[in-house]
Amino acid sequence: MLIGRPSSTAKLPLLRAPLADPVRPTRVVGVVNPIRPKAEWAAGELRTACEQAGWPEPSIVTTTIAEAGAEQAEQAVAEGAELVVALGGDGTVREVARGLAHSGVPLGVVPLGTANLFARNLLLPPGNLRRAIRLALHGATAPVDLGRVSVRAHADTGDWLPEETFLVLAGMGHDAHTVLATSAHTKSRLGWLAYLGAGAQHLHRRPVRVRLQVDEQAAEDTEVWSVLVGNCGRIPGGIAVFPHALLDDGRLELMEARVRHPAQWLPVAWQGLRHRPVPGSGLVLGRARTVRVVPEQPHPVQLDGDVLPSVGEAVFSVDPGALLVRLDRPRARRTGRPTPFTTGTADA
Repeated sequence: MLIGRPSSTAKLPLLRAPLADPVRPTRVVGVVNPIRPKAEWAAGELRTACEQAGWPEPSIVTTTIAEAGAEQAEQAVAEGAELVVALGGDGTVREVARGLAHSGVPLGVVPLGTANLFARNLLLPPGNLRRAIRLALHGATAPVDLGRVSVRAHADTGDWLPEETFLVLAGMGHDAHTVLATSAHTKSRLGWLAYLGAGAQHLHRRPVRVRLQVDEQAAEDTEVWSVLVGNCGRIPGGIAVFPHALLDDGRLELMEARVRHPAQWLPVAWQGLRHRPVPGSGLVLGRARTVRVVPEQPHPVQLDGDVLPSVGEAVFSVDPGALLVRLDRPRARRTGRPTPFTTGTADA
């Protein structure tokens, strides 16, 4: 679902300028996913960077299947951490962010995953881990919104599961089926390109009947290929699903892909090439603080590439300014309307 491509001069998806440069922390904690390639090397490089800065040696803790990062981040905050660095893929970063929400402790991101969605939107260099580590330690700090989602297995009945979070994109429908169908082995061999093969197999699938409610508006019954909710919008390949999404505006972007037959994907692709809406594309765009989706039959939900396999009701919402993140120091470029801040760094 191409909507637009960022220009060669990439822009941070922020409405407001980042805060002042950080002060020297007395306690840094690195939360590392040990199964990621280069995890051990990255942890060693974090120690080296702290030593070179004259900082205390960081504490390094690892994630597990049972405790994927949120618990480690919460413990770090309880023990007085002043900076927590997530070294891993999108799942690790998402979990650490959940543990740091509203703590006032900044999150540094060292991208070691397949898609590295949040790192891409922060314009962190996935191909230069040493620079990513130094930005995690010495970059500017910005408050950003956090996406939240509550789900339960059956609509209108049963208990809600513990609340989950997302940083970039969440979706219900065939986009989540695509993520679910992409094996870890294929991702390890092909990287983010692995999603394309699985996605192509789902383009012809019949639409999903859902009841959709946006904020306090009346609920609407409709058919969609997928419902996407975005906190920001850049994904691999230089594609911006939501070109105008901002991480600090207190809003979520909403896309209903009302594609009912394969031929409708042609205007969707044409819309992506033209960077503006095309009649008949089947895409309905909007913005919201809360989005409630009830499918006719349970469907998977994906959160930054992690899948909840069978959901009968989902409520997506935004938690404004819940998270502090470290990023590069941008140069502001203002026009008559608010625009994201320019860094002068080309999109990877």
